Amino acid sequence: MKIESIKVVNNGYINCKSSYYTTCDVLDENVAYNFTNGLNTLVGDIDSGIWAISYLLSMYKYDNMRQYLFSPLVVTVNNNTVDLEQFWTYSCYMDKIYPLFASKRMTVYHQVLKGIKKNNLTETSDEIRELFHIDKERFMRPLPDVGNEVFRCMAAIGYVNKKEVFCFPWFSRERFNSFHKHMDDLFDILCCLEKTIIVPLGKE
Repeated sequence: MKIESIKVVNNGYINCKSSYYTTCDVLDENVAYNFTNGLNTLVGDIDSGIWAISYLLSMYKYDNMRQYLFSPLVVTVNNNTVDLEQFWTYSCYMDKIYPLFASKRMTVYHQVLKGIKKNNLTETSDEIRELFHIDKERFMRPLPDVGNEVFRCMAAIGYVNKKEVFCFPWFSRERFNSFHKHMDDLFDILCCLEKTIIVPLGKE
């Protein structure tokens, strides 16, 4: 499914988690979240709803500590109503707690190769590495050992697993800036690939 637009209206409580933070966030039924192909940056506090929407669209399925949502678990994709269970097959939570990135021993190279074989892609692992500007040495390491290239590596693994929507956890500005130019370059790559990127970001 090629995703061009997403609209979500929901309300309730979601316990959002990442490798850096945990918070109980709230979705407001009076707020309609609209996303389009390319970069979608949401600016606000950690509990202002912007993390909850990114988490709902990608990680909520896998969280055993789900909080209560009041509205039906549906999302509008390309103006058609889609069940979230179906949508989750196309979304990817960009954090090491996401099940796709759970292996602490398998190298990024082997995870990419696995995705290529599983989905019968024509690209080689080296072409994927070059596409996401991943260092050769770090490509041969497990995900916990790739340093500031961790988001490039996660995106490469998501890409070969046919993910269309890349949902990030909430970042403080200081945390986001600590990844230097890696993020900006990754966003450019994903935009060129016509993917949807959702980034909840703290205020300056």
